[in-house]
Amino acid sequence: MFKKKATQIVSETSIKKSRKFLNRKTAGITGGVLLTTFIGSQLMTAELPKKDDLYGQQYVTVVKHLQEAGFKNIQGVEITDLEFGKIGESNLVELVSVDGEDWKEGRALKNIPITISYHVPKKDAVEFNLPASKNLADVEKELKDSGFMQIELTPVLLVEEGNADKKDKIDRLQIGNHTYQSNHFYSTSLPVTLTYFDVSKDNIKLPENLAEAKTKPELEKQLKTAGFTDIKWTAVADKDKAKHEKIQKISLGGAEIQLPTKQEIISKKSNPIVITYYDFSSFAELPSSISTKTAADTKKLFTDGGFSQVSEVATETNEIAKNGQIIAVEIDGKSFNEMNDKVIKKDSKVIIKYWNAEKAIAEKARKEEEARLAAEAQKMAEAEAQSQVQQFAATPSQNTYYPNCKAVRQAGAAPIYRGEPGYGSHLDRDGDGVGCE
Repeated sequence: MFKKKATQIVSETSIKKSRKFLNRKTAGITGGVLLTTFIGSQLMTAELPKKDDLYGQQYVTVVKHLQEAGFKNIQGVEITDLEFGKIGESNLVELVSVDGEDWKEGRALKNIPITISYHVPKKDAVEFNLPASKNLADVEKELKDSGFMQIELTPVLLVEEGNADKKDKIDRLQIGNHTYQSNHFYSTSLPVTLTYFDVSKDNIKLPENLAEAKTKPELEKQLKTAGFTDIKWTAVADKDKAKHEKIQKISLGGAEIQLPTKQEIISKKSNPIVITYYDFSSFAELPSSISTKTAADTKKLFTDGGFSQVSEVATETNEIAKNGQIIAVEIDGKSFNEMNDKVIKKDSKVIIKYWNAEKAIAEKARKEEEARLAAEAQKMAEAEAQSQVQQFAATPSQNTYYPNCKAVRQAGAAPIYRGEPGYGSHLDRDGDGVGCE
């Protein structure tokens, strides 16, 4: 490849050979041969340009450099890999080889083969001219006619009022990762994104004051007034009562909207809008303390507080004074006094354990009733006996006579009252009207 060193070797050999055959008288002739050899070498070789002057430069520029240097055997090799570039400015040199070897600076024969590998557009690359109308339909048709197959349409929504002249006009054309420019080529294998203006009465503006809404009904009213038709609510359980029904986030068409909005947002009125809000309704606050004395009052304390699963478990006792008194309150198996979290789920299991003396109370009542019935029976018997005495007194009998109280008792008439059959003063020594007391 490179002949400079080889030329020097040939010259030195010639000198040595000349010395073998020539004496001092022929020294002038020898000097003439050396000069002729050097001049011939200079005429047959040329200085190769520096690498930095070739690599990364336009192909035509590199060819010109080499030709001006005196090289004649120049061949170009196309690397067909460019998907995008400016027409006339994209044939950059990738590699220059001299006689098949990597580039080296120095002198080389002028007729040595030099190969220049340079980038050129891919076979499917075309120069695309954007239609002057910039109408969506015209641009899409022109793209398809040019060979582009991967075309994606991306609308920019605008409200109808004041934007009628922008309807279906192209806002931006992107081919691959490149924004469209005239006088450029593009590979038709690249995906195309057509961004255009969608102007319609179905496009509505998102209210700017959504973040100011204090309640769900207020926010829903704002959205419906704006024209939205598909409004959904999603609750997120939260223990913070102060955040109840406050807005966590708003999603429009699956994309979250930052509140407050810093830019105008236009959407289709049918686009689903999902409002996520904080919800305390599944939680309840535990009482700070339990001062109630009975299970019934304690149960009311929890049910009034919003708890839905409140039950009672009784422990039998004979101590009537303890009846209904609280033993302990457990929440999901944990003592109330051990609860650190005072806000818990409403469906937590609350168990009220208390003393139950109902059986002892019933037994006491039974005994008291028996005593009452016995006393009443005795009273009735006495009344019956009195009635019989009075009946006998109303019908005196002269045949009844008791000689003494023993006889009265044997007859079962003691005590015997004045007026009753058989009564006599001899039976009533104290004269109080009742004998044989």
